[in-house]
Amino acid sequence: MNTFDLILRPVITEKATAHEKSGKYMFYVRKDATKIGIKQAFELIYGYPAVKVNVIRTPGKLRTGASRRSVIKKHELKKVIITTKGKKTLDILKPKIKA
Repeated sequence: MNTFDLILRPVITEKATAHEKSGKYMFYVRKDATKIGIKQAFELIYGYPAVKVNVIRTPGKLRTGASRRSVIKKHELKKVIITTKGKKTLDILKPKIKA
């Protein structure tokens, strides 16, 4: 597995953008990614040191279809909150290194 494949995309919500002011950034990552690998990938891609990595796993949920006869299972997600040093804001949509 390539280091660039661990971080899939940034989470762009109101809560995630509010945390950016305090130096915390949220990303969707692969299910098999580890904290150490995510930290190394973040530092390599964005060129800024990460202090802490918190992992959030959300289970897949069941939803009923339009006709109420079919049941659809939404896939599981794994998110991380990466805390950086200082309050420098990063442009997470434009990484320094592109794979």
